[in-house]
Amino acid sequence: MPLKILCFGNSLTAGFRSYGIKPNHPYALTLKEQLLSAELDASILGGDGLVDIDVEGQPGDLVNCPPGRFLERMKRRCYGSFSADQIYTGLKKTWSLALSSSPTTKVLALTVPECAYKSEKLDRNRDALNKFILEHKEERFYAFDLKSAIPYHDMDEQRREENWDDGLHLTDKGYDLMGEVVSERLLELLTKPPST
Repeated sequence: MPLKILCFGNSLTAGFRSYGIKPNHPYALTLKEQLLSAELDASILGGDGLVDIDVEGQPGDLVNCPPGRFLERMKRRCYGSFSADQIYTGLKKTWSLALSSSPTTKVLALTVPECAYKSEKLDRNRDALNKFILEHKEERFYAFDLKSAIPYHDMDEQRREENWDDGLHLTDKGYDLMGEVVSERLLELLTKPPST
């Protein structure tokens, strides 16, 4: 049975770029390449050395759990409507659902990256949500600081042009970079000896 990974989110997970003119380029493509090229022990990859990645998320998606109740994902444009506390509450329910599905399931949650638009409220809410994500403690839950790994404002202009598409989404090169940095963290978790 292959190692199964669900990449779950919205437009950044889908790899939305070029205002939808070009096909999506999900970071999961590079994530899978990196995992397979790492030459991990087959037992880490479910025994058969295969990796199966499913990308679930499209621009504008909402999570509906429990039925009839929308749990907003990490969507920057919704900070005006939802507080960091409300979004975090929804994320915890989503993570709990995933973790309760199997005793071997793990969650790697990514922080919300920056975007070109700057506002005090946006930055404050994103930073509060990211702090919640990074400080969340739960068995089999891990976090990765995507905001720090792929900054917008602290990236030099040439790299920003190569990696950032429209100030909110990434270019194909940016999504490849996202796949690389996420795979580094995932490989760290996959090869980490079990706690005693």
